[in-house]
Amino acid sequence: MRVQRQLVVDADRHAIWSLISDPKRYPDFMPNLERWETVTEGPAGVGSRYTVHWKIGAAPIGGVIELVEFDEARDLAWISITGVSLRGRFRLRDASPGRTKVTFRLAYQSPGGLLGLLADRIASRQVGGTLSASLENVRELVEA
Repeated sequence: MRVQRQLVVDADRHAIWSLISDPKRYPDFMPNLERWETVTEGPAGVGSRYTVHWKIGAAPIGGVIELVEFDEARDLAWISITGVSLRGRFRLRDASPGRTKVTFRLAYQSPGGLLGLLADRIASRQVGGTLSASLENVRELVEA
């Protein structure tokens, strides 16, 4: 299942990048985030790993993710190494002078064949709400 939300923020890409490129700040803007722990040492970048659990419905979903793209003020993407199959991406693009279009995308697949597909469809509404709320929180933090 792929879920995507986008929002235009009254800030330049670098201001938003300073927030989303700092994994320590994720609990500040991602609702339903139950666990976010650094696995690797050093600053965030390609190859950095984190243990992540989001609460979707009654269950915590997640595992270890690894950053696979870290293109300053443009793209930050990750894939899951363990747990539910998951890919995520923040994409920043200029909307107009001083404004940025921020896209947050998650693609995930639960195990279990047909039942997993059904669970993914049911969860997509809550996942979409989490993505939207995350973007709104980013907007509030950088526009303040």
